[in-house]
Amino acid sequence: MPYEKPEPDDPHELVGVALPEGDPDEMATVLIEEFIRVGLTDEELLNLFRSPFYAGAHQILISRGEARVRELIARARQQWGYWKK
Repeated sequence: MPYEKPEPDDPHELVGVALPEGDPDEMATVLIEEFIRVGLTDEELLNLFRSPFYAGAHQILISRGEARVRELIARARQQWGYWKK
């Protein structure tokens, strides 16, 4: 496994794509579901959206508001439940 810069056609290269016409609620839901399945608590999820390090999630929090993010977390919890440690 090479540790230098990957080739331009490397299929395993991580690529982020901006979707200006995308639905912020749908994006937030996908992020929330993914991190629920990893085992994050509701507070950890909210902190992820509060952190500027997670630019996409943070922008959703700024544009939609914390109350909406909390609603989306609650809705995802109804579907996925809580991680059992």
